[in-house]
Amino acid sequence: MNQSIASQQDSHKEYRQGLFQGTLAYLIWGCFGLYFTLLAEVPADEVLAHRIVWCVLFVGLLILLQKKIRSTWTMLTSKKTLFWLTISSLLISGNWWIYIWAVGSGQVIAASLGYFLSPLVAVLLGLIFFKEQLNRLQKTSVFFASVGVLWQIVAIGEFPWIAVSLSLLFGFYGVVRKQIAVDSVSGLLIETLIMLPIALIYLSLLATQGVDHFGAFTWELIGAGVMTAVPLMLFASAARKLPLGTVGFLNYIAPIMQFLSAVFILNEAFGIDRFISFAFIWVGLIVFSVDLFRKAKS
Repeated sequence: MNQSIASQQDSHKEYRQGLFQGTLAYLIWGCFGLYFTLLAEVPADEVLAHRIVWCVLFVGLLILLQKKIRSTWTMLTSKKTLFWLTISSLLISGNWWIYIWAVGSGQVIAASLGYFLSPLVAVLLGLIFFKEQLNRLQKTSVFFASVGVLWQIVAIGEFPWIAVSLSLLFGFYGVVRKQIAVDSVSGLLIETLIMLPIALIYLSLLATQGVDHFGAFTWELIGAGVMTAVPLMLFASAARKLPLGTVGFLNYIAPIMQFLSAVFILNEAFGIDRFISFAFIWVGLIVFSVDLFRKAKS
């Protein structure tokens, strides 16, 4: 009996720890819209290059502390693993670049839409690549989201390419990472290591030409790498301790925070047509969440 009680207490403690870590990870991601606004004067290419460099240094230090050097090296020497991580590196770098560019261009709302769409895009990609069947609620959620995107095209007269690109790149990133058994920390290090030579050459050229922004935005650029690595570490730990359904609901914290900060702090325009578009997508997400809750309960 005492063993059972102790086991339950350990389980509750682990759940609380996971919930705290997961919530903190998504809160940090939710602040990205505000943080990268601080770097609006720096070209997206340069911010991305610094994000890669400082992320390599920070994650590399964590790998040393966690004594994962040997396992990470094994992944690096595997041709199959390196092939898939090269593709995932290109996908996540593209995702990062578009997000940085969108924030610097004052389009945080559009970027937040991309992460609202991500769970629904993941469902569609699961159907296409893994033959996962959509149930009635999932089909309904995808339908509402599609109406929301079409509304932007027809009513506003613009294709939401930022949101669609972000969600597709992140969705395909997930598809590629499913092909290999790599933990998130080692995977992130290898992905950024692959892009590191390009980032260093680019930053060296900027410094040689005297057009780099590192002197004026030193800590902000270093922070971009740290803010990339820290929430991922927290999320990796939380994902091992929490049910999938809980993780799914936490996923909405970041885009909601980005959306609210864009409207109420950055004062981005949010007219009635855009509201209608978002409303359809939010309804789709509510339906999707109901399905997620039902699966988690069962």
